Amino acid sequence: MAQRYFVPSLPPPGASTLRGELAHHLGRVVRARPGETICLADGRGGSAPATVVAVAKDAVQLEVQAARQQPRPVTVLLVAFAPPRLQRAEWLLEHGTEVGIDVFQPLWTERSRPHGERLERWQRIALAAAGQCGRDWLPEVRAARELALFLSDPTLPTHRLVATEGAPPLSRRRRAPTGPAGVVWLVGPEGGFTEAEQHAIAAAGFAACGLGPHTLRTETAALVGAAWLRAGEFADPGPGR
Repeated sequence: MAQRYFVPSLPPPGASTLRGELAHHLGRVVRARPGETICLADGRGGSAPATVVAVAKDAVQLEVQAARQQPRPVTVLLVAFAPPRLQRAEWLLEHGTEVGIDVFQPLWTERSRPHGERLERWQRIALAAAGQCGRDWLPEVRAARELALFLSDPTLPTHRLVATEGAPPLSRRRRAPTGPAGVVWLVGPEGGFTEAEQHAIAAAGFAACGLGPHTLRTETAALVGAAWLRAGEFADPGPGR
């Protein structure tokens, strides 16, 4: 069973009845049984244990316990990426949610053009992955943007890193103080960013960081960098770096 089952809002303590898609999933897919305990969550840090009391065709009766609130991570990790194809993009969303990415920002670049919007499906994949791995806060999956619009966004965190083959390793960068501004990890498409895009990215304040001697796929680079950053080593070039 999943670690979390997300609902629009947590019910108050006491008897409660689930209906709709979630009730169908618990009753027909998971085959929850009376006496089993599940965890309801609102995706905004709130969660509450609940005991299954009865399972009907279109409803699941629960006894809900008191909720708890988990604060949002102080440092928000935004990963911006040129979407790879089909299953590889879904793999990035699923495993990126497990790694701890807070915001997924797909980008269209000169070498990665739209090939069908999948925003709703991507959001559902992130939702399912968050339930499986026990996240209290759901990641945000944003609609795709043009790279130029993304780079000019004044709300972007000031801590900006871009995956660049042959650049100084990300792991050698000095740890920086974390804060609400967060960090952006930018990953390009197959074939990399064009020369003009590289200049625009550098002008927007992104520091180039390498991930080892091998050429990585977009989804691999996104996850490797995100995992390292999420572990607490938020990069700061520092004096002389």
